[in-house]
Amino acid sequence: MMRMRAAIAPSSPLLLHLLTRARTITSFVLPTPIHQSFSSCSRNRHVLPDTMRTINQKSCSSTTALASIAAGGDHAGLSATFSSKTGELIPVPEHLVPESMIEWGAIPSYLEMLVSEDFLKENQEKMERTIITVLPEVGCGIDNLETTKKVEEYNLQTDECRLIKWKDGKQDVVVIDRKVGPSSAPDQLVAMETMFQVASEVVADDQDDDETKEEVYPRRIRILFTIDTTSNLIIKDTITINVERLYSTSSQGTRWSGPQHNSGGLDARSVMNTIGKDIVYGDVFGVKRIKGGEDVWIMDDAVKDSVTEETEGGNSIRLPQNILIQFHDQAIELSHFDVIDSKLYRRSVLRSFDSSEDGFGSVIYREEER
Repeated sequence: MMRMRAAIAPSSPLLLHLLTRARTITSFVLPTPIHQSFSSCSRNRHVLPDTMRTINQKSCSSTTALASIAAGGDHAGLSATFSSKTGELIPVPEHLVPESMIEWGAIPSYLEMLVSEDFLKENQEKMERTIITVLPEVGCGIDNLETTKKVEEYNLQTDECRLIKWKDGKQDVVVIDRKVGPSSAPDQLVAMETMFQVASEVVADDQDDDETKEEVYPRRIRILFTIDTTSNLIIKDTITINVERLYSTSSQGTRWSGPQHNSGGLDARSVMNTIGKDIVYGDVFGVKRIKGGEDVWIMDDAVKDSVTEETEGGNSIRLPQNILIQFHDQAIELSHFDVIDSKLYRRSVLRSFDSSEDGFGSVIYREEER
C-alpha cells in the first residue's frame, strides 16, 4: 500500500472526501492558498481512487516565474507517435522518408528534434517555441541534413491558453493546454501537453587528463495530444511522446538552422552530440525491447503487476518511459512511474472536463509513493 500525505486547496470539494478517509492518512496538511491565475483551477471534482495512497496533491500553481528546467531553453531529443487505442508505435509518415528506406523496409520509428523555448517580456506572459525537425536521410545526405522549421506562440494571458507548473522536489511538472480551431466550432478541441522532468543525464568529459569533469543535462518527457473535451476522445487517435535533454539556453532554433550550417549543412554528428548518446542509443521508445519480446516499461515485474492490478478495470494504456494514460468519465489522467531506492513513485496530472465554463476544466497534480 502507498503512504499518503495530501495537500490540496482548502476550497476543493476533495477535502470532504479525503477527510472521510482520515484513517488511511499518515499526515494531512492544508497549504497556504496558492495564487490561481485560472478560475478553472479551483474546481477539483474528481474523486481519488481508493486503491491509491497520495503523499502530495496540489491544485494549480502560479503562472508567473514559469521559466524552469522543464520549460525554456534548447531541448534536443527524439519524437515518436503512438496509437491512443493500442499503444502501438506508429512509424514516421512515408512522405518524410527517402524512397530507399521504404524499399529496404527501414522506415524510422522516430524523428530527431530541437525545441527552443523563450519566455518573452518581463512578466513572461508569452512563450515562443521554435521546433526544428530533422528529416530522415541516408548515405551522403547525413552530412547535409534537411530540416523543417515551425514557430509556435503561446499567449499565457488569455483564456485560450494556460501554462501551469508544479515542483516535485527538484523535478518540475508542467502543463501547457491551448484551444485549437475556431471558437464557434461545435466541438471544443484542446491541444494538451504534459512535461515530466526526469533524472538528469550525467556525461563525463575526459578531455582534461588531470581532472575528469562532468556535464549535467536535465531531461524531460513530453506527452502531447489533442482532445475533444465534449466527447473525451483523442483526435486522430494519436499520442506523441518526446524524450529530450536541456542542452543550453535558447538559440531560437539557430543551433540547427543558423548561419553556421549554411556552408556545409547540418550533419548527423552535430545532431547526435546535441541530443546525446544516452537518448540516441537508449531505446527510449522500447523498439528493441518490443522486438525482443520484452515489456515496453522498464520496471521490475512485481512492480508492473501491482500497477496493473491497481489500474485495471478502466480504459488505460501503457506507453514507453513508464507512462500510463487513463481515460475516466469526463476526465483524463497522465502518470509517470519511477523506481528510486526500491520505492515506486508515481506523479500524475488529472484533467477533468465536467461542467467546464472556460473549455479547459479543472486540473490536479498528485504525487504518490509505495
